[in-house]
Amino acid sequence: MDTMHDIDNMTSLIEPIFLFFCTVTFNAYFFHRILFPKAKPTEAKSSEVPFSNRIPVRIAILVGLAAYYFGPLYYNTGGLEDFIQGSDPKLEQILALSPSILKGPSPPWMLQNRHMQFVPWMIQNEFHRGGIPFERHEFNVSACLDKGVKDCVHDPSLNETISLDIFPPLDPSSEYSTNFNSSSPVVLVAPGLRCFSQDLPSNMIIRRLWAEGFRTVAINRRGHTPDQLLKAPRWNLFGDVDDLEQVYWHVKNNLVAPNTALFLHGISSGCAVVVRALSVWDKRKETNPELPSPTFVGSITLTPGYDTSKVLKRERFKFPYNALMTAMVKDHFVHQNEAVLRELDSEAVDKTLAAESLQDFLDAAAPFAGYKNADAYYEGENPVNELHFISTPVFVMNSLDDPCCAISNLYEKSPYPQHNNMSYAELVGKTKRGLIAVTKTGSHCPFLDGTFFPFTKDPFNGYWMISSWADTAAVEFYSAALKVYDERRFL
Repeated sequence: MDTMHDIDNMTSLIEPIFLFFCTVTFNAYFFHRILFPKAKPTEAKSSEVPFSNRIPVRIAILVGLAAYYFGPLYYNTGGLEDFIQGSDPKLEQILALSPSILKGPSPPWMLQNRHMQFVPWMIQNEFHRGGIPFERHEFNVSACLDKGVKDCVHDPSLNETISLDIFPPLDPSSEYSTNFNSSSPVVLVAPGLRCFSQDLPSNMIIRRLWAEGFRTVAINRRGHTPDQLLKAPRWNLFGDVDDLEQVYWHVKNNLVAPNTALFLHGISSGCAVVVRALSVWDKRKETNPELPSPTFVGSITLTPGYDTSKVLKRERFKFPYNALMTAMVKDHFVHQNEAVLRELDSEAVDKTLAAESLQDFLDAAAPFAGYKNADAYYEGENPVNELHFISTPVFVMNSLDDPCCAISNLYEKSPYPQHNNMSYAELVGKTKRGLIAVTKTGSHCPFLDGTFFPFTKDPFNGYWMISSWADTAAVEFYSAALKVYDERRFL
């Protein structure tokens, strides 16, 4: 089965490359024969097919290639494949104020392939990398040794310094802070795998939010700050809820004015800690209202994978990305931090380095996240465990053609008894304030938008940048939530 999934994704990967090569080669040969025909022989050989008889074949091939490239102009390849909505009537107000959500993306006609969407998006990201002048704040977080133990005590040996990159700067003298103050709404952002503030995996969303009056705080979690090695043997590939809560209270109590509207934004692997955190905190509000709990006006998760106990398997996180990212996380998190990690669990280090897939790597890394083994890790950290407790307005974006988070993750039946044999799509539909938009195209994060002109003005410098439906929909959702759920900032 794994092999079949790899073949399917590999076919999709080589398809545009092969067709582009065929197009160039065929047309070059075709026009060469027209412009430079062979001299007509005095006596045709009986075995040779006349050139005039071969023209219909060439025309048929040309028409086929044209149909592939231009066919999407005549078929509905954009928009939404599915839309799931919770029960709160206020969500209708959100949708009325956010027209892009139900519209979905209109992918560029030459870039609809799931792999091809990465190309211009990644190129744009390289131009943007390092381009935002964040204000860097270093923040100390603490942790307990065994998170599987109830009320475990924090161990000073696991303290770590992480970085918070804030834009626009809190310094009011900054040229980028002219229209901002301490009450300006703030979006806390959890970056993706191996990513950080300049690469979330794309900082276009920060530029778009800034233009609409939102300040962003990019949380470079343990092991994510560039050129900063781990001091303690504690990190979680998907992020730590306890660390995130410490960041929340630091921002709320020390960096912004009282009753400032706060939002929470997860990207790719950063979605896991966001969803898990919301379920923990919203459950706390419901079951222990006397205890303080982080509260957000709204939240977004961009391309989540749902059940983390299987999301990184090769048939779900597909070829070639699984192999590439497995090598990258080994290098980024283990090789460069090997000495300090071996102080805690040398055997676990060996297992992570021997992992053949991202899922194997995650399983092996459980001790560094604070758990004895993989089973304990998923029991304590899987974001779907208490998904049904989330009451925060959450907008989820998934793509039908995502090669890294298979859309089947959303629609499969949950194996956990608390979910009563419902799928995760059904569970979100049963929540009060959940929204899920499943687009027909978008790949893993790009969601390129604009059939003939997939560009928008970069508010940061006035130049053009890639247009992403996900960025547009996110800005609209946050702006709408400020109006519709404004009372949540006082909770």
